[in-house]
Amino acid sequence: MRIVQLFFMVLLLTGLQGMTTISIGETQDVPKAVPQITDAENAYAGSSLLNIPLVWKPTETISALDAIDLTAFQKATFTIKPFNDLRKRPSEIGKNVETKSFGKIRYVTTRDNVAAWLTDRFGKILSEFDIAVVKDGGTLSLEADVVKFYVTEESAYKADIGLKVRIRSKTGDVLWEGMTAVSSNRWGRSYNADNYNEALSNACIDVIYALLKNDSFLQAVKTKN
Repeated sequence: MRIVQLFFMVLLLTGLQGMTTISIGETQDVPKAVPQITDAENAYAGSSLLNIPLVWKPTETISALDAIDLTAFQKATFTIKPFNDLRKRPSEIGKNVETKSFGKIRYVTTRDNVAAWLTDRFGKILSEFDIAVVKDGGTLSLEADVVKFYVTEESAYKADIGLKVRIRSKTGDVLWEGMTAVSSNRWGRSYNADNYNEALSNACIDVIYALLKNDSFLQAVKTKN
């Protein structure tokens, strides 16, 4: 009988040693959730040009463009207001579809604020056209919604920029509103960050050049001044 009792005591002690003691009020480790892969991460898998910086790298110059009549701007001074980005995927700025037939598209994204970048470039390019730009107190303010800012690379780099532009009086009245949009093509090496920046920089010059040739835009500026 004593042997049997000793046997059961050994079993009981062995079982207790294998158990985890939990005290009431003691903080317990909670298992970490398994990270979920988003649709965007799935789409960008295999793409190496992610979070690249936006760099001003035009291959064309304003002096090489055809001359345009800028007399409407003689008395005008512009204050550039911050642009708004209306694109669905603000970080995505391009894609390479050369291997699309094999079911693979390589994307390009940026870590920079596209709207802020365009706001800054817009003012600098207007100044290069000899149009007066001031930080505050301009006779006209210019603002824009970014509708398109994208490069599609296939046999060449095709950059598309579309802006919905508004000019306002000092009292805030909208004097003109309209779209300015361009497509700019250039050659380059396959899936190359510099070539994406070059294409977007050229298109940025072209979209402002197109705005400055817009008759209704020029008329609105001339009428106000």
